[in-house]
This record gives sequence, C-alpha cells and structure tokens, in this order.
Amino acid sequence: MNKKKIFPITNTGTVSVLTVFVILAMVAFALLAYMSAKRGAGYCSQFIQETQTWQEAKTLAFEKIASYDQEFYKAYENGTFSDLLQEEYGFSIPFGEGKELQVTLIPVSPGENQGHLYRITSFQEVNTKEWEGSHSLNLLDPAELTQN
Repeated sequence: MNKKKIFPITNTGTVSVLTVFVILAMVAFALLAYMSAKRGAGYCSQFIQETQTWQEAKTLAFEKIASYDQEFYKAYENGTFSDLLQEEYGFSIPFGEGKELQVTLIPVSPGENQGHLYRITSFQEVNTKEWEGSHSLNLLDPAELTQN
C-alpha cells in the first residue's frame, strides 16, 4: 500500500516565523507605549508650569488686594471712605504667554459685606493674544474634503 505522508500544520519553520511575528508585535506595542508615555510626560510638565505661573499671578493679585484693603481701611478710619464708594478698582497681572489675570473690586460699607471693606466682582483669567488656527476646513465644500 502506498500511503501519503501527512505533515503537521505546525512544524518547526512555522513556529519560528510565528515567534518572530510575536516579538515584532511586542516591540511595536512597546514603542507605542513609550511614545505615549513621553507625550504624556510633556503634557504633564506643561500643565505643571502653567499651574505654577497661575499660582504666582494669584499670589501677586492677593498682595495687590491686600494693599487696596489697607488703603480702604485707612480711608475708613479717616472718614473719607464714603468718597471711595463710587469708584471701581481693577488691575491685571500678566502671566504665561498671552494670558493675564484680571481682578476688579468695589469698595462697600462694612455692613453690606460682613465687615469687609471691598467686594471682589471679577477674578478671572483672560486671553490677550488672538487665537490663530493652523488651518481651516470648509465643511460645506465637498471638493475640499476629498483633497486630504
């Protein structure tokens, strides 16, 4: 009888090739994980720096508010505080690139504000630099959508 030899599907060469592909896939995923972690570390350091500049600007703003508080207190002791009630005091502290902290406060009588001589009406971050997009895409023009 003439029997044909049946070779197994997984022989030595197939296992070697499969091992090489598995190693290549692991290296590719390791590189993707490394690049993702590197990008995340960059974002984290940028966030830390922006937070530090915000905290520094906030500290300077509170120091400026404290100086206004002393000025209001002296005027209240001298009896000239009623002259200050019609004015609004504001200042801005630049921080970061194209940002500033704007603070606005108004003097109020102590009975209106639980003993404090001023009320902060605005304490906000404002962008001073105009945003410029890197490119625009007209969604209503189908020809422009197919160019990319």
